Amino acid sequence: MGDIDRNSSPLLRESIRGLVDDGHIQIVLDVGGVTFCDSNGLRTFLGAMTMLFDTGGWLRPAGVRGHFERLLRMTDLYSFFSIDPDVVGALKYASQEGPQLS
Repeated sequence: MGDIDRNSSPLLRESIRGLVDDGHIQIVLDVGGVTFCDSNGLRTFLGAMTMLFDTGGWLRPAGVRGHFERLLRMTDLYSFFSIDPDVVGALKYASQEGPQLS
């Protein structure tokens, strides 16, 4: 995944919006490869979380670590998200939630 910043955030936002528009409201996002995230990236994650929550769904970041984990903890957003240590854990949770997993 690399950086989530002002250059890449619009693409991530549109990708998530496309999934929601197609009816996918339970989204596991593998962020294990995120090496950098700025305020635009945080805004994208918060916006996606809000959009999914408003539709009765959820966003579960999986594999949060390194810079991204420090950023979420420093801004007190770590506890705002339901974070799984890896994609397997997130998918296990998702399989209990229903068939709309993306």
